[in-house]
Amino acid sequence: LWLMQGDCLERMKEIPSGSVDLIVTSPPYAKQRDYNGANSSEYLSFIRPIVVESLCKLKNTGSIIINIKEHVVKGQRDLYVYKMIIDFVENLGLHFVDEYVWVKTNPFPTGAKTRFKDGWERCLHFSKGNHKFYPEQCLVKSESKWLEGEKKRKNKLEHNTTNGSGMNMARRISDDMVRPSNVITGSSSNINIGHPAVYPVYLPEYFIKAMTTNGNVVLDMFMGSGTTGVAAVNLGRKFIGIEMDQGYFEIGVNRVAEALL
Repeated sequence: LWLMQGDCLERMKEIPSGSVDLIVTSPPYAKQRDYNGANSSEYLSFIRPIVVESLCKLKNTGSIIINIKEHVVKGQRDLYVYKMIIDFVENLGLHFVDEYVWVKTNPFPTGAKTRFKDGWERCLHFSKGNHKFYPEQCLVKSESKWLEGEKKRKNKLEHNTTNGSGMNMARRISDDMVRPSNVITGSSSNINIGHPAVYPVYLPEYFIKAMTTNGNVVLDMFMGSGTTGVAAVNLGRKFIGIEMDQGYFEIGVNRVAEALL
């Protein structure tokens, strides 16, 4: 366990290169939260050097998960997140592995009469290349209505056509426990601990289970209230957290300490 207070761009230099297995973080959203962020027009200049530094600490088989959602300006979505994705791929050479959708069962009203409730956020998955993945650690019960029929079908291995996604159906596995989808559903965090953007523990746990094993190192360079640290400790992983704001840092330290008890 290693918790640091200060500017993450500077404090990350203290972390040995290639020592981190997974980064799970939620950076300040552009113009949306009043703490240590940047306007959308300057966001790429703000986030890019931080990601570059964090990648130096990440193992070649590691992943970085970024929870972020663009805001609305004059009736339309800001494009800064999309620009960030393109920059990371085209200029940093990262692999854009997947986009996970976090669906909130209790979204807040927007207050805008021309828009629906904003009921989801994205979690962007980037890697340097071939990333570690442990699907057997996060299996869920199959809800397929064709499961029993597929398990009994005798000629399954003779079926070698592809479906619309390009999958070879001969390799399809029918089992009671299956990999979860890339849609994560649950309630928003409703704890009031003095931080404006607390995400629920189950969100970082989802990625930590899928992309690390016991004893691996998880980094959150925007630690905030320490939720990623709590998830890492709960799952038997080592954690490095960095937070600039002294007040939020103290909240995070206390939460991670409680998880260790």
